[in-house]
Amino acid sequence: MKMTSNSKPQRKPGILRRDLLKISGAGSLLAAGGHSLVNAQETRGEKPDRVVDVLVVGSGAAAASAALHAHEAGSDVLMVEKALIPGGTSNRSGGIYWIPNNVFLRKQGIVDSREDCIAFMARCAWPALFDPADAKYGLTDDLYALLAAFYDNASPAVEGLRDMGALEFAQWMQTEEQAFPDYYYHLPENRTPRGRGLYTVSKDGFSEGASMMRQLHDAISTRKIPILTEHRAEGLILNDRGEVTGLEVTDSEGEKRLFQARRAVIFASGGFTHNVELCREFLRGPVFGGCTVPYSEGDFVRIGASAGAKLANMNHAWWWQVVLEHAIQSRETSSVVHVPAGDSMILVNCDGRRVVNEKTLYNERTQVHFTWDPVRARYPNLILFAIYDEFTRERYGRGLHMTSSPMVVQPGINAPHILSGETLEELTAVVETRLSELEEHTGGFKLDPAFHSNLEKTIARFNGFAETGKDLDFQRGSMPREIIEVEGRFPGNDKPNQTMYPISDKGPYYAVMLAPGVLDTKGGPKINARAQVIDDGDQPIPGLYGAGNCIGSPAGQAYWAGGSTLGLALTFGAIAGKNAAREPVKSVSVGQRA
Repeated sequence: MKMTSNSKPQRKPGILRRDLLKISGAGSLLAAGGHSLVNAQETRGEKPDRVVDVLVVGSGAAAASAALHAHEAGSDVLMVEKALIPGGTSNRSGGIYWIPNNVFLRKQGIVDSREDCIAFMARCAWPALFDPADAKYGLTDDLYALLAAFYDNASPAVEGLRDMGALEFAQWMQTEEQAFPDYYYHLPENRTPRGRGLYTVSKDGFSEGASMMRQLHDAISTRKIPILTEHRAEGLILNDRGEVTGLEVTDSEGEKRLFQARRAVIFASGGFTHNVELCREFLRGPVFGGCTVPYSEGDFVRIGASAGAKLANMNHAWWWQVVLEHAIQSRETSSVVHVPAGDSMILVNCDGRRVVNEKTLYNERTQVHFTWDPVRARYPNLILFAIYDEFTRERYGRGLHMTSSPMVVQPGINAPHILSGETLEELTAVVETRLSELEEHTGGFKLDPAFHSNLEKTIARFNGFAETGKDLDFQRGSMPREIIEVEGRFPGNDKPNQTMYPISDKGPYYAVMLAPGVLDTKGGPKINARAQVIDDGDQPIPGLYGAGNCIGSPAGQAYWAGGSTLGLALTFGAIAGKNAAREPVKSVSVGQRA
């Protein structure tokens, strides 16, 4: 390695970047969109367009938290956002943030202990490593440190935003007396299964992500922190010491601009949902779309790897099923399925067989799509078919809650993705025809010749379970969270299990084709507990930080509860902002691009 006059090694791109460059032959994953790493020598004589202490890439929850905390720590901050409108996917979210040991739990005298909470998070995030007898629950030091950092900083992060006047929040309640439970409410490791979820309290009466982002952006505006929209980060600038000292960006006119960061650059730019190539190369199975904004293209994977960053958690995502036809029409789709609607409803694969508890968590349910059949060399669950009857359509089609939409709609509404037939045989034929029309998008996915006969047997077996109330195959209705999704939202039935009702022996019948999708991905450059980006030698890259869905998520494969995404984003955004503001000022030669 080249040594500078002060004997500090110059940073070089790491082995993971070289491996990435081999993908697709020409290294298009990293090279697309221009170079990603600019040495300081290349910019001598060029004057930076802006000079600030901290540059923040992105404008969603993680970016806003980072910018506000860096500003409160005394730094001059500039935010760059490649979209026209700031807020990112956070604007579209449900607006819940999952915060362990939050102020409401403490006021209620509910102990959410550090040890217990980390054990629960570790159990879900890294189940193949989990060891309850080990002091760090079987996790490596770095994985344990990330979960510990989340627990230690989550409540201080949101309380800090509240104290700044940037965020007003309350506890997320199921009823007036009882808080909403975690998704993994039932696991024995979860000793505090209720009360960690918070939501934004707003004057306009709404409490979703848009309200949260409105408050955060109001606070940013009050502090006169600029957000430059239509400015895309193209590459990092490193000085002779291998320290990150700025960004090259492209503005709305396509012009190159140079922004210098005296202390640090923070990336909070979203995942890679809309980078088809990255999804294909890294995710654990085919993905058809997601509800993220179209600007989630994995910029930081390319840019971070070019600076030598190690990548982490690239095979996992915040999984969510999507309606197949809608995702084919537009990869950016809002047709996501929280819980398939109806009690007289089942999900079957191309063989006509049930493969999952239909009422289980969307993050877990979606992963069933990736089951591989090594004998027939296919994904038999790539597309799952929600089959239901008139009983479900009549009752659930009237609901506007996301549990119903877009699975079931009211009579008279034109919904081409909802297929129908007067008999199961006719419905099978209609499904086969639709699949043939879409085969170029699905790899020629087809129904098995035995689909119809197997479907009849599957329905007969399910109906028996519905009568007894016991699902012997997939334990539907056995977890408290499943019952919560039904109670108070839809009419009950006269069977012992409120999540199941026999499917009618008379038509009409309906089918909706569901495919694997994501809320967003959760892989990217690896960070440590200080939110510093780590290189191939497990050392921090000086002056480079990350938070949100653009980095390797501390959540691993888990989706602990509603609000996991925003809880992590707000927390690690705060960690990044505070630590970036403490970075020493980097040396940059006069007239040299920072």
